[in-house]
Amino acid sequence: MAAAAVPPLGDLSGRRIVVTGANSGIGLETTRALVAHGAEVVMACRSTEKAEAAAAGLRGAPGGVVVRHLDLADLSSVRRFAGETAGDGALSGVVANAAVMACPLSFTADGLELQMGTNHFGHALLVSLLLPMLEREGRVVVVSSIAARGGKLDAGMQAVDLTAPAPYRAQTVYSNSKQANLLFAQELQRRLRAASSGTAVVAVHPGVSATELFPRQMRDNRMGFLVPLVRPVMGVILQSAAAGALPSLRALSDPALRGGEFLGPRHLGQTRGRPELLELYRQGADNAAASRLFDLTEEVLGTGLVAP
Repeated sequence: MAAAAVPPLGDLSGRRIVVTGANSGIGLETTRALVAHGAEVVMACRSTEKAEAAAAGLRGAPGGVVVRHLDLADLSSVRRFAGETAGDGALSGVVANAAVMACPLSFTADGLELQMGTNHFGHALLVSLLLPMLEREGRVVVVSSIAARGGKLDAGMQAVDLTAPAPYRAQTVYSNSKQANLLFAQELQRRLRAASSGTAVVAVHPGVSATELFPRQMRDNRMGFLVPLVRPVMGVILQSAAAGALPSLRALSDPALRGGEFLGPRHLGQTRGRPELLELYRQGADNAAASRLFDLTEEVLGTGLVAP
């Protein structure tokens, strides 16, 4: 399949889009492109101080930004964010971008393993709460990773496999959380279609980009002293964060997408290149596993995720 360019974003005036983790890396580059075309972006970030600093460089663009606190590792924060955002009017899209990667064993404010709690559970609740605010043909973009190919979740999974996996292997759990992103996106799309919703859910992966995930992982694992040495190398061997944002931008803008697609770069083992339509990884294409994950997610969160 030939590489497909990102469709022109066009005039996004009047569009409101939530981007999680918008203060750095791929989230910031996604935000930058959207506001350059007139959109208003709600920068949903754990550190409002860092988000305000990033927002200062975006003000003056045709669009605008609103900084709002969101800690995906605290479900009360997710609910509070959704309540505050509900007062702003309709949304055109949600980009579930923020993530933590391969950190030492730790838990969210609600007692969930941190990687799955942040990357999957926090986003699942957020998307569910924002769905009623989306315009008829709104978009939900779920940012996964090529690491999903290492995911081990299947239709026999239990809640404890998601909330307190044992033994804890940081990279495996990260891969599971990114697999969960793919499974969730596919099942959410199926259930929205069954509910006659016009919302399109599109999963993407950004390739391997120079973002803060790698330095943060090193600091979390007490190797922060290597970060100054690694940064210059990252800039040479990894694609830019702006390139990593392209799949999300295409997922938001391409009118040919109807939901259920998977976008990402294809070249060099899918690590870089323009966003293309890809075959969904086997780990994300198991319908039984997707349905099981969705049911367990509702059980853990204590709420339905799609209104009947």
